[in-house]
Amino acid sequence: MAIEQLEIVDDVFLALHADNLDLPVLPDMALKIRHLIDDPESSVGQFVQLISTDLTITLYVIKLANSAALSRGRPVSNLHDAIPRLGYRALFNMVLTITLTKLFQANSQLINNKLKELWEHSRTLAACCYVLAQQRKQLKPDQALLAGLVHDIGALPLYLYADRHYPSISQNMLDELIIEHSTSVGVRLLESWNFPDEIIDVVSGNQNKRYFAPAGEADYVDVVAMANELMKISADTITWANVEAAEALGYFHEDCQNFIANHSEQFAVVNEMLGIS
Repeated sequence: MAIEQLEIVDDVFLALHADNLDLPVLPDMALKIRHLIDDPESSVGQFVQLISTDLTITLYVIKLANSAALSRGRPVSNLHDAIPRLGYRALFNMVLTITLTKLFQANSQLINNKLKELWEHSRTLAACCYVLAQQRKQLKPDQALLAGLVHDIGALPLYLYADRHYPSISQNMLDELIIEHSTSVGVRLLESWNFPDEIIDVVSGNQNKRYFAPAGEADYVDVVAMANELMKISADTITWANVEAAEALGYFHEDCQNFIANHSEQFAVVNEMLGIS
């Protein structure tokens, strides 16, 4: 392994262990919303008070609540009405999406392009995860969306650290660095963000499936694995009977071949939520 790779990886792990703010931390607004969600005594008023401190997020919440996909009855013009329409966990995912977008930027043209590709892939895959989970009662769509958003999150610290300290890194070395170490870095990062085990499992099982789960016992690792297959250009030629995640989720060949077309309305809803045109 190249010396530069060892230096970057060592530095990233040391920074995560030391809680060095030079590396990504869970965006402040998303962290505060999660704390409110975890508090059984929190109220809509507390969410309103928090969100109203950020004009951009406030306007986006009201806009999304009034979208054709989510609108139920009369239009809303304030956070007090908009937030319950979205739901707290959907609100968290939306805020996380908005705030994470700001992190996926770099000075190096090479790394900036890589970050844009990563974020576009993550959002697109998250949308697919959401729709997949809607079809299975044992899974939560909002949790599936979160799993999709962060399934490759380990690449983010590596890209950003390389941008700051190794801006002239070659594409081959950068790609090798991500392939070899993004999973372990992603697990450490989500642990530092105090994410639940079922989401951390998605990152640790992203490249190698943890196990084969019988139909009806699928988890979010299966959802992300299935979404990754569905989003491939060659998805219509895949032999779905050989895809373990499809069997774990209870999907047959004919379900998979036309999944995106058959659920176009659901995709439109979640794409709007994630800002995907």
